[in-house]
Amino acid sequence: MSGSPKVVVPHREYFLFSGRPADAGFWGTPGPAFVWPADHAWCVAKDVDPHWAGIGATATTLDRLVADPRLDIVAADPDREQPAYR
Repeated sequence: MSGSPKVVVPHREYFLFSGRPADAGFWGTPGPAFVWPADHAWCVAKDVDPHWAGIGATATTLDRLVADPRLDIVAADPDREQPAYR
């Protein structure tokens, strides 16, 4: 990772990589914390909790993801108590 650009935010440091999703396993990391396409139409973010990730996208895209029975997704409303791992 030497030579890779790094972003520092409070309490976290992130290396920046660019590539295809299939390339993620070859970057020498446990997996990306943030993923988004070049057009920034959506993003997926995860932190140190392996059971949780956030998805940012259009309302239509999020509705389709939540409705897909193959996925374990719940909607999170910032005005309500957030879903918790139990």
